[in-house]
Amino acid sequence: MKIFTFLILISSLAISGISYSMNGDTLNIYTHYKEKVITDPAKGYNSYKNLVNFPAGNTTYRKAILKITYQCPDSQNCGEWDYIDYVYLKSKKGYYLNDNHNPDTSRIEIARMISPYGSRFSPDWKFEWKTDITDFAFLLHDSAEVEFIHTGYENNKDRGWLVTIKFELTEGTPVMETIGFEKLWTGVFPYGNIEDDIQKYFWPVIFGYPNAEIAGLRILQTGHGMDDFENCAEFCSKWRKIFLNGELMDQKQIWRECADNPLYPQAGTWIFDRAGWCPGAIVEPDVYYFNIEGDTEDTIKIEMEPYVNPNKPSANYVFSSYLFLYKKPIAENDVSLEDIISPSMEDMYLRRNPNCMFPVIRVKNNTAENVDRFTAVYGTEGSVTDTFEYRGKLKPFETKEVVLPGRIKGESGENKFTVTLSYPNGEPDEYAFDNAGSSDYIVPPVFDEKIIVKFRTNKEPSHNFFQIRGQSNIIFKQKEPGSYKPDTVYIDTFKLRKGCYEIVLGDTANDGLDFWFNPEGGYGYFRITDSDGKLIKAFNPDFGKEIRQQFIVTGEKSVQIDSTPLLYIFPVRNAGKFFCDIFLNEKSDIRIDITTEDKKKKVYKKKLKNFKEGMVDIDISKVDDGNYFVNLKAGKKIVSRKIKIKK
Repeated sequence: MKIFTFLILISSLAISGISYSMNGDTLNIYTHYKEKVITDPAKGYNSYKNLVNFPAGNTTYRKAILKITYQCPDSQNCGEWDYIDYVYLKSKKGYYLNDNHNPDTSRIEIARMISPYGSRFSPDWKFEWKTDITDFAFLLHDSAEVEFIHTGYENNKDRGWLVTIKFELTEGTPVMETIGFEKLWTGVFPYGNIEDDIQKYFWPVIFGYPNAEIAGLRILQTGHGMDDFENCAEFCSKWRKIFLNGELMDQKQIWRECADNPLYPQAGTWIFDRAGWCPGAIVEPDVYYFNIEGDTEDTIKIEMEPYVNPNKPSANYVFSSYLFLYKKPIAENDVSLEDIISPSMEDMYLRRNPNCMFPVIRVKNNTAENVDRFTAVYGTEGSVTDTFEYRGKLKPFETKEVVLPGRIKGESGENKFTVTLSYPNGEPDEYAFDNAGSSDYIVPPVFDEKIIVKFRTNKEPSHNFFQIRGQSNIIFKQKEPGSYKPDTVYIDTFKLRKGCYEIVLGDTANDGLDFWFNPEGGYGYFRITDSDGKLIKAFNPDFGKEIRQQFIVTGEKSVQIDSTPLLYIFPVRNAGKFFCDIFLNEKSDIRIDITTEDKKKKVYKKKLKNFKEGMVDIDISKVDDGNYFVNLKAGKKIVSRKIKIKK
């Protein structure tokens, strides 16, 4: 058992004259900008450290957001595997450490990423993630070191990532003043080994500090390894319990659904659910806030679900955790607008956008009491706003998604959506600088009044369901799982009035209409055309959980026809025999070329005259294993897809 006595951490908070900014200005600080990141197979990790100057210690922050962008390196491939990447902060000054503490306490894991399966990404691919790190904001002052660690063992000669790390620091008065901080359980802990039980690493923590009224516990936990018993810890769902003073405070499964990942498709098993993480996603922390009495001692304890592998235990959990002590919140009535999820153009919300109805926002209660109501005023900049009175329950420090009623209006091109919150519990908000926000967005595409939905099922259609609904939640057509036959083309024609609509195609098995790991499931497609059969929208069949497409009907002939030739490969990993699914709006002479990955050698070519749509069988089974590009030329347009040959 370890007992921690918390010390004052920030020297600037220990003296008078703190500068509390109230204007809500946001500072953007880059610590890594398009940093070339590769593996080091000899060590299994590579470190990228940069010194940065944050604002002076008398600057205070209301919010701190960390954004991480990955993109493909110039003239090289993106990284291929789902490796753990870490972001560490090492502050050069500002807090003192007790001799009983871990000597590495100053090295703090503020974020964790899992790199995507990127071998099939195009050269111009990039994606941005973000996570809230406000708990660590009090450390972001003066000179500090930010370290990015990329793990893994893949070839580092022709692949990697360009990584950008940005801190978005919003100046202002903190919700609560931080007075204490400690690193808790941190490391790679074995799981399932009876001779090295994980529980011995979760020693009870006794803590206390005078004047502390709120404690915060922040945990990052991801399971790794695939043992021979239950595929633990990556692919087994186990519970974790947290006890405060002997009473159960929280119990949850260390598990995360991955088939709804906004980054899709990926080249690997991206749809498989995992122990607290997904490939190509930032790891979401578990954060708990609870009341304490500073003059007494409290005890926190963690328990993992008992598990023993009697054969060859190899599972582990990568764990980091931090405890924060705070004074009570500065306000008794205070809600904040944390994010606008829809409408939005942010990468993390791609599956939920573009949107023309039912905006979605994320709000937070910044007080120690429940909030049961507040007012939201929202709308497109330059348009008439709507007002919504929220009725519900926001617990102390709780963050929640709220769906707002009504239509999202906008013009073609880029628009700005604004939201302002007010009157938590019917009282004036005591901190107004974080009540309002905006998001840039584009409106959904305009479709004709008459559209044709063309759906070709794969060999497992019992998993699929379909729905089209309008802005009043009226369902125009719906098909439940089990309604479709295998390998069948279904064509539905809809004639719609003016308004906003949403089409949903779902898959209860979470593997879409095509997934390389399940070639026995076959191949299907989902397309929308106009009444003349010309393509309006095609969807990648490797979509995981569902497709959602919102669109607008104006009654005018303003629909945008997609003239890009369609090319999909099935199976995308094969032994050299596969087919190309090709669709063109007009008949054309086409040419199919297949080249090596470096594009220096052509291994296959084929010409077809007056082709419009269909499946074209290909046989290159005599080529060597490796990656290849399939290139389709129709008229002046060329599209390419990368495939992998493995016999």
